[in-house]
Amino acid sequence: MSFIEILGYIASVIVFISLTMKSLVKLRIINAAGSVLFVIFALSTSSFPTAVLNIGIVIIDVYYFLKMIRVQDNFEIMYVEKDNPLVSRFYNKNHKEIEKLFGAKAFSQSKKAAFFFRNDDIAGLLAYSPAEFDGEKTAEIFIDFVVPEYRDLAVGRHFFVKDLSFWKNQGYECLITRVPDKVHVPYIRRLGFVHEHNSGIWTKRI
Repeated sequence: MSFIEILGYIASVIVFISLTMKSLVKLRIINAAGSVLFVIFALSTSSFPTAVLNIGIVIIDVYYFLKMIRVQDNFEIMYVEKDNPLVSRFYNKNHKEIEKLFGAKAFSQSKKAAFFFRNDDIAGLLAYSPAEFDGEKTAEIFIDFVVPEYRDLAVGRHFFVKDLSFWKNQGYECLITRVPDKVHVPYIRRLGFVHEHNSGIWTKRI
């Protein structure tokens, strides 16, 4: 098998993977990368119609990617009672992933809940409880879940980095969380949480 044939297979796999992405941003980036490889493959095999098609796909992917990143998203957070039917509906719909990431008892252990909104859509669920840590008024976060289509860090970055008013208005000085699933670790690291040595606690001073 020649290098060009291998390149064609790699391009096919990348395009296929792009179609499995739930995030539209990731879909556009990965799809464009696969199409660029297809352009190289097509030109190398003198398949000019295929080259033209994939050049068009790259242009479309870049256009919509730039359009998406230029849109100013609107973020809101709304406190809700835990027994609100909408909370129950959201939790039941996503309970398998929520319990995998945060544990089966996370929701029952929390005392307060809120919905993350992004552009008027429910983007995720927050569940937490007041606590004390190192003498500071603290919020212990049991669930910080964002639905797959909004899982590009923007929601978390907004409410845990850019705009901390939700927490400060309640008088919190520190946020803590425990992470049952290691998949969640890179996310909280990027939000500025620090792992306390010799414990399973991650902290963020606000």
